[in-house]
Amino acid sequence: MADLRRFFVFSTSEKTMNTIAASLAAANGRLVRSTTEAEFRYCLQQIAAFDAAIVDISADKRHFEMVQEFVNHFPTKPLIAIVAPADLNAAMQAIRLGATDYLLQPILSEEVPLALERAMQLDLSPHFRIAQRLGWRRERDLGPVVGSGEEMLRTLQLVGELARKESHILFCGEEGVGKTYFARLLHFLSPRRFQPLLRVACAHKTSGDLLLELFGTRGGLLQPSYDATLLLEQSHALPVSVQNRLAHFIEEQHHAVPGSGIRFIGLSTEAPDEAAENLFNRIGASLVHLPNLMQRQADLPRLCQVLLRQISEDLALPERELQPEALTMLRGHALAGNVRELNTILQRAAIMSRAMQIESNALQVAGLEPVPENQPLQLGVRSMQLDDVEQVLIRKALLKYNGNVSRTATALGISRGTLYNKMKKYGLAYSETDSVVPR
Repeated sequence: MADLRRFFVFSTSEKTMNTIAASLAAANGRLVRSTTEAEFRYCLQQIAAFDAAIVDISADKRHFEMVQEFVNHFPTKPLIAIVAPADLNAAMQAIRLGATDYLLQPILSEEVPLALERAMQLDLSPHFRIAQRLGWRRERDLGPVVGSGEEMLRTLQLVGELARKESHILFCGEEGVGKTYFARLLHFLSPRRFQPLLRVACAHKTSGDLLLELFGTRGGLLQPSYDATLLLEQSHALPVSVQNRLAHFIEEQHHAVPGSGIRFIGLSTEAPDEAAENLFNRIGASLVHLPNLMQRQADLPRLCQVLLRQISEDLALPERELQPEALTMLRGHALAGNVRELNTILQRAAIMSRAMQIESNALQVAGLEPVPENQPLQLGVRSMQLDDVEQVLIRKALLKYNGNVSRTATALGISRGTLYNKMKKYGLAYSETDSVVPR
């Protein structure tokens, strides 16, 4: 930043103010500071000659209102929000309110000028702001991040830090731990959020099919001049020949502007081996291990609450909550499918429960059997009952989304193909009158 620039900064923390002031002075910037809400609002009315703003919301969530006020007053000015460590919910909310970037506490002096420079490169025209708000709506189904245990907080801190960098990422974890969710979250929080997120399923495909999908001359996802994030699902299933081609493609990316080119995010149930030919080892990807449900016992009450709220909203049901005995019963089960399986069990129980509180017997009927003493977990399936519950679940979801198969499948946490098969199984079809009817 060669020219002297003015930056409007709000924080109630003297330490944060001093860090920002020192970093801006080193970067030939001038600080316009405010430390109270009254001073902030005075500056909004009286000071227009500044290049960007930094608003610290880490100490008080009420300061979200100040982010909104700033964006309303200065929609073409970039704003960087400062959030508490690992508080990705706050980062998401700030971005949805119009912040162009965020910093995690404790902030580092070298981060500030880089974030400001990146923010000021954006074209924040009114048309951009309209497109921005429309784009955020596509991610409305990104619910809150639930994590209070030590291991999960470390994971969230790492995801928040990696989101703002340009490194390739590999998410590893058991089935159902939320790898896809965290990949989408990382993309949403990254400077690449304005660029496409492309998804490729790697399992059960031949090398030829994958090469055609990725590099085909017509419609191939990977083009040398294309800026995007590529999400490789089941990346451990990539054939070696495809890995080699991808590694070669990455090596050939020579873009002068940081943040351009293809960023790779892999999802895998297997950690990469040490072999040099493994794609994510070759490209120097950052590895993120996502904890399973048994490692997140501290999160279980809040997680169940969030899932039940979303289930009730999706299926137009009264909001349910778990009885303490039901929660205790869940704690005793190492669900193999982790959060995905927990969500399925809660969906079934919510539909079958007539009362506002879900009892332990409802969980049993939904497929969760009591664990015999001194015996490993066995998840019992009561076929007749579960089929009935599943049919009701699908009917309600189809009706809620007016027969839209894609949205219904997303709400139920299954693929479109699986939903089509189940609709065929239960004789369900979508009529021209927006109703679900038997075939």
